[in-house]
Amino acid sequence: MNVIDSYSFKVFGAFLLRHEEKFSHLKVTLRQAQISLPVLNFVSSSLFYSLLLGIFGGLGGLIAGSFLFRGITPEQIVSTFHISSQLTRRFDTPPLIAAHLPQLLTLLGGLGLFLLVASITWSLIMLYPSLKADNRRRAINQVMPHATAYLYVLYRGGGITIFEIIKSLSERPHLYGTTAREFGNIVRDIEYFGKDLQAALWDASDRTPSEQLRDFLDGLISIVSSGGDVTLYLKDKMELYKNNVNKEHKRFLETLALLAEVYITVFVVGPLFLMTVLVVMNLMDSGGGGISKLYILVYGVIPFGTLIFLILLDMLTGDAEKMPPEKFSLIKPDSFSDVRVKAPTEADLELIKQIDFFEKVAQIKKILLHPISAMVKTPKYAFFVSVPLALGYLVFAFKKESPFGFGFIEISSALDAHIYFSLLLLLIPFIIFHELEVRKIRKIEDQIPEFLKRLASINGTGILLADAITITAQSNMGPLKAELRRMVEDIRWNSNLVEALKRFESRIRTKLTRRSMTLIARASESTGNIHQVISIVAEDADVQKQLKKERNAGMFIYVFIIYVTFFVFLIIVYVLAAFFLPALSGTDNPAMSMGVNLEEYTLLFFHAALLQGLGSGMVAGKMGSGNLPSGLKHSLIMMSLAYLLFVGFL
Repeated sequence: MNVIDSYSFKVFGAFLLRHEEKFSHLKVTLRQAQISLPVLNFVSSSLFYSLLLGIFGGLGGLIAGSFLFRGITPEQIVSTFHISSQLTRRFDTPPLIAAHLPQLLTLLGGLGLFLLVASITWSLIMLYPSLKADNRRRAINQVMPHATAYLYVLYRGGGITIFEIIKSLSERPHLYGTTAREFGNIVRDIEYFGKDLQAALWDASDRTPSEQLRDFLDGLISIVSSGGDVTLYLKDKMELYKNNVNKEHKRFLETLALLAEVYITVFVVGPLFLMTVLVVMNLMDSGGGGISKLYILVYGVIPFGTLIFLILLDMLTGDAEKMPPEKFSLIKPDSFSDVRVKAPTEADLELIKQIDFFEKVAQIKKILLHPISAMVKTPKYAFFVSVPLALGYLVFAFKKESPFGFGFIEISSALDAHIYFSLLLLLIPFIIFHELEVRKIRKIEDQIPEFLKRLASINGTGILLADAITITAQSNMGPLKAELRRMVEDIRWNSNLVEALKRFESRIRTKLTRRSMTLIARASESTGNIHQVISIVAEDADVQKQLKKERNAGMFIYVFIIYVTFFVFLIIVYVLAAFFLPALSGTDNPAMSMGVNLEEYTLLFFHAALLQGLGSGMVAGKMGSGNLPSGLKHSLIMMSLAYLLFVGFL
């Protein structure tokens, strides 16, 4: 709780305490969203921020109104809004209002903006807990099949309690995300708050936003309290959630399909229709006096509408949760605990600092000496090269063109090509390395189910797991073969299967591989018979592979439709700029000249095509593969088509 929260509660707390029962539902939502504020403190802070931003909005309205309504008269209002003459004859403006009309309109504008900004801020802040709770619910439901499989595999091995497997799951948020943190709260309640297992499970059931996890915990409480078969219960839940995955995936694809149709209709066809209508209206209005509306559409509605849709798409589709990085802790070995160690001196500590410093320098030196390898491993490092190049080129072009003292059209005409080429310099390196990484991950994850199936079949004949891995590594496993051979050598040299599996997982570092290898490694530590474990992991990996194929196949048609719709948009604005407007401007037929500023309209259409290409590409990437970086290649293709069409053929 910060200073603002405390101050807000002092100001509004007494009033809110009298209406505390109205916020009972919000209290539950805050708990489900894991927002660590009492409900009245949250409401008072929301009220404080809403009033504060509302005051700023009201002041802005007063300042704007003093300029907009300066010298305004009732006659100007009547002519601007086309008020009926019958109404004006029936109602006369009072002399007091007519004399102070600008001040009254300024006050009304300030009050209106105050209420608008305050109400919007209040609504957004009060909506935030439910949105966060809903995001947590989707994240938990997506991981529940994998989490229950983890619990089942560990418990069926024997020799481990319910609390121990829950704690083991909670220690892996890098694999199970929000679900692991929910189980971590159970561990916290038992270890730090002194609750027993049943009470901790009850509390977790009450605070979780996920119906699946609540149902799982309620059933687990009944099984634990009655002494039932926990192994059978975990197995049944694992099968149930696995069967529900297909239903959830179908609903997910239906939601994506609906959103794709909404985007095409509202954010591609809609702006195209409005643009055409505005052009015709501007031409009919004395040669285009209302072109400012076209500016608002091109530079406001198209980019910000696409941004809002991307945010909505991310909220509604609930794509895979971004897992936090794995945390490593240094554990001091106790093998030589009986050996006396001399306390480090200041010189030793200074030497240790120097070693740490030179290790960091060595890492930076390695990246600088081998930049391609670094960018292949981490594609975002490409921006360290592309950003200076793009900025340097842009500064050079700006100095060369020197577009000082010109209007918007002249500056854009001089710099558009340079901005486009600087954008190519910025994005192409990252796109190349990102696509290489995506292709590598796709090939590896395609081979993982087959690798696990072969491993399960070989291990099922009675062959030890280490030997089964050695035999599997000799078969053709594509890009996975080199890593399997490396794991075999690791087992031979170190004679430790579990550590070899963990190192294999850390090298591959795909979500599917890490979950599979972690589960096999943990199972091999608790039991020697892991054939069924590998079979379960192989089946789960195969299901994930099939779901991903279904999504790619289902979304390919909508990505294709987005491309086709953009092509239609591009062709229509090109026809308007290349044929329709020249005929009306007099360049093709002087007799039909309507005084159209052809250069200004062409520039607006060109920028509209570029912005539409950028937004459509990002939406296509988000729908097709679930992440925005994959949409950059689509954006670059569409923008390049628009640039070539307008620059090369206009």
